[in-house]
This record gives sequence, C-alpha cells and structure tokens, in this order.
Amino acid sequence: MRAIDGQTDQARVVRHVELAPSSVAYRLCYPARVSTLRTLITAGVATLTLLGCKPPGGDGDEGDGDEPATPIELDDAPALLAEQVCAQLFACSCPSAVGYEDEAECVATKTAEIEVMIDPIIGTGGTWSAECAGELAQTWSQWACLGPTSASREASYSSRTCPIVKGTLALGADCSVSGLGDNCQPGLACIDQVCVESPTFPIAVGGVCEYNWDTLPCESGAICDWNEDYTQRTCQTLPQAGDSCTGNSLCGPAANDLICNGETATCEPAPGVGEPCFQEFLCGPGTYCDGGKDFTCQPRVELGDGCGADAVCPVDASCVGNLCVADAAAVCGIQLWF
Repeated sequence: MRAIDGQTDQARVVRHVELAPSSVAYRLCYPARVSTLRTLITAGVATLTLLGCKPPGGDGDEGDGDEPATPIELDDAPALLAEQVCAQLFACSCPSAVGYEDEAECVATKTAEIEVMIDPIIGTGGTWSAECAGELAQTWSQWACLGPTSASREASYSSRTCPIVKGTLALGADCSVSGLGDNCQPGLACIDQVCVESPTFPIAVGGVCEYNWDTLPCESGAICDWNEDYTQRTCQTLPQAGDSCTGNSLCGPAANDLICNGETATCEPAPGVGEPCFQEFLCGPGTYCDGGKDFTCQPRVELGDGCGADAVCPVDASCVGNLCVADAAAVCGIQLWF
C-alpha cells in the first residue's frame, strides 16, 4: 500500500496502491494459472475485469500453481523464450507490440537479442540452469494479462534465488547483474557490482539485504527495512494484525495494510469504506482518501468511470483524460529483461 498525492478541483485525494491481499479488500479474480511454456494468453485486461470469482471451496483448478515448471535447455532457450515474450506482447495488446510488423518478426528479433545476451557468458565457460529458465517462463505465464500490482501477487521470479546464467568471474572481480543472472562464477554473487561470496538466498531474517543501491530478496514473510538505529537495512519479519507496536504509525511498509493504533499499541487493518483516513492520507485496499468528504475512505470507481486523479481508479489503472484506463499489463515489461 503506497500513498500518492493527487489533486482534483473539489478535493485532495490520495491513492492507495495495493501490493498485498487483505481481508478488507475486494476480492480479485485471477485466471487459472498456466503451466506450459507455449500456451498463449488470450484474455486482455478489460476482459479480466469481467471475470466472476469462484466461490470458496468450489470446483476449480486448485493446485495448478504447484505443478513443476518445464525445464528449458540452453539450445532451445532463445527461440522458446522469444516465442513466449512475443505471444504475450501481442495477446495483451502491449504498446511495444506495434513496433513489429507481426508476431513472427517479433520472435526473430527477440531470439537474436536473447542470444546476444546469453552467448558472451556461456561462450566463456559460464553455466546454464534449465530449471531456473523454466521457472522464469512459468512466472510470465502466470502473469497472464494482469497489471503490474496484481501480477506481482500472482507469481514472482528472482534471478538472485534462481539464476539462469552464471559466469566465470572470480572473487573481487567487477561484475554485472541481468534479469537472467550474473557473470560471477558459481558460489559467488554479484553484489554492488563486485563478485563476493554468495549469501544464502533468499536472505534470512536479520541478514543484511541492501548494499548501496543493490537490494537482495528476503525470505517469505520478511521485508527489507531499516534496523532500529537506521544504520543498515536488514530482513525483518513482516508485522501481523495484533502484534504490538509503538506510536501512531504504520506497521511495516504501507503495502502491509496495517496501522498502529496508538491507544491500544497494536497493529490493526487500515481504515475501510466510510472510516476516517489514517493521518488524513491513508486507507485500506479498494479505497482512497477523499479530502472532499472530510478525509474519509471511499470506494474506488470502475474502469471507464470519470476521475480527477489516479487515486480514485482501480488498482493497475490510471486517470487519463478524466477517465479510469487500465495500465499496461505486467508482461509488457518482459522485453526489458533482455
């Protein structure tokens, strides 16, 4: 949950960007997860908003997301990854798709780009992980045509925890990181542009998770945040509702959807519809802080509805020309990996 100031003619509103599910949020409907590499994604963002939720406990595709990813061998990788990238760029109507005459041209271009990225590392003795390549492709498939925030909740991939490529650079060498891995030899990690002894990824609670501008992934249920004396960012357990807290502040990052009740000194859900905004700016999932209504939390509007700021639009949507318009799907940024 992140607050972003906006301004309308009538009142100041503050956007709440949802990054984590919460009991006070409206329930998002996700499409069934896709586990095969070549499956084309056919539902666009507008279509996703019309899908109905399956009732809890009803018949569905439970467990599909637990299926193991299909490994992608090095010789097949450039073409297969390019096919997936281009299929999703076109299926999700990504703006970048218009730069290609058709999907076939996109595949040819992307195949060459991926080869250029992989060959310098593998050609000098680097290693390839077919399993991690499969994990990356499966993550992209699970994103479907969801917007960036919703996609991050559906699935995630980190080249830190599962590097697809590793190079041959020795301890202390200058190095670089990409969306596929780094050019340090196995057992080392490129941190702050230097090959160092690799920590265990993801970083456990209490471990250092940031070196200058380089942030490392924390284990599940933890976040990278400042320690008590603000000298170092470390992995810290994410606060839960009911935990003790100090002061009238947030419990963890804004995305945690929890605030500290100064009277009870406990973490509780951020305010919902009709309730006063927390410190006149923050509201729970599915709502925004409306200064024109005495700084109370109000429901976001739907795609296509009128707006005066991004704050009032749904998650993964922006106010464009005074109308709420869906943001580009997360897969539209896939090409930035290469």
